[in-house]
Amino acid sequence: MKKILSTTAIILALGVSQIAVTSSANAGVILAPTGVFASNMGEYGANYLFGEMLSQTGLSSNYTSGVTDFATYTSSGVTHSGGDSNSWLSSPGVLVGYVTFDLGDNYNVENLVMWDGASGISASVNGFSLTTSLTSDFGVSTLVGNFNGHQNNYGATVYDMVDSYARYIRMDISGNFGNSCCTVIGDLAFDVSDVPEPAPLALLGLGLMGLGLARRRRA
Repeated sequence: MKKILSTTAIILALGVSQIAVTSSANAGVILAPTGVFASNMGEYGANYLFGEMLSQTGLSSNYTSGVTDFATYTSSGVTHSGGDSNSWLSSPGVLVGYVTFDLGDNYNVENLVMWDGASGISASVNGFSLTTSLTSDFGVSTLVGNFNGHQNNYGATVYDMVDSYARYIRMDISGNFGNSCCTVIGDLAFDVSDVPEPAPLALLGLGLMGLGLARRRRA
């Protein structure tokens, strides 16, 4: 009986400690999407592709995606270089539309950070909304915010989303600040945290089941 109880206690401790480690290690980190899943806004040309706003090439200092603390990094004064280089530009004359990002896995998503990227910044995103989903078809989706964009002189602007568990995030863009050429994003990323992995949860469940069995045997 004592051996059963001690084994159960060890399993419980392992499960709880693993969940605590997983949660603390992945809470509030900055994550770049793995790519753009879909869009109806196009790309201006070979030098202004979707990947440019996810590559960090225009930022004054880089982060490690999925590791660097979001709040610390975004408040550190990191800027995006001026001009259109290292930015995504929509197709000529296409000022409104949507861009859907793939995070590569399911995460708790809490914030968006975005940097301007156009000379004069009049092409920066103005009004936009964010919708999240676990599936690429957005069959079940959640509107997590409507926002007014900011001309922030190449600095970081953080947008506080309604916390959501998702893999795909669609940005519906309603326009820029008056530039007739295109709409531009310098760089962007999200503030995410993981949920506990299945293995620690399985350990915890196994421990609880063992504890119940031990109690029944004692009775």
